[in-house]
Amino acid sequence: MRRKGVLQKKRERAAKSAAAQVIRESIDLPDIARQNTAHIELSGNREAIVDGCKGILQYDDGVIRLNIGKGSVTFRGSQLCMNNMKYEQAVITGMIAGVEFEGD
Repeated sequence: MRRKGVLQKKRERAAKSAAAQVIRESIDLPDIARQNTAHIELSGNREAIVDGCKGILQYDDGVIRLNIGKGSVTFRGSQLCMNNMKYEQAVITGMIAGVEFEGD
């Protein structure tokens, strides 16, 4: 009796995994978005949204450097401020003069 319950649970997990794979493939995302990488959006030179932020490495009003997993991203400029950081998302505002990447 117990063996049947274990097999049933394995089948349910396999079905959920297969369903999740179908959903991932059906969403029209670039391959890089499916990987464990950061996604960065710039709105002009006034705002940057970083998804996949793992932590803050450096922070002052001229430089903000963030851990993005396999590397880091550095924002340089003036009056830089991180208004929000939650759920691995950081929102940086100010006068962004440059963006640099280190690592993979």
